[in-house]
Amino acid sequence: MAHISVKKYSQVSVSNINEMTPYEQINLIFSNIIGRLAATKGFIERKELSKKGENISSCILLFGALQDALNFDHGGDISGNLLSLYDFCQRRLTEANINNDIDAVDDVIRIVKEIKEGWDSIPADERTPKADQ
Repeated sequence: MAHISVKKYSQVSVSNINEMTPYEQINLIFSNIIGRLAATKGFIERKELSKKGENISSCILLFGALQDALNFDHGGDISGNLLSLYDFCQRRLTEANINNDIDAVDDVIRIVKEIKEGWDSIPADERTPKADQ
């Protein structure tokens, strides 16, 4: 299942990404992180350490993209809380990489899934930014 998420992400072209709404772009990042981390667990189990490191590095960069996308003017406390969670996830992934720690990867997967559930619950009519924002 997770392999499918990574495969779908890799098929998205740059022009398609530019045509996506910000909501869809963030949703794609969440899906990519979840898929990559599921694959990372397998890499750790099979001792494919270079692939594990590449995936974790990619996820850390994706968390950076999520941090950059935060809107502190309109997001208030939620943006601040997400910034802290994304930072925690980056640190936890660094620990997972150093220690080959599947539990640390699972921690991050749980956090991202919970954030994604909240993201998915945004009503459809509020997913497109208004012209004044």
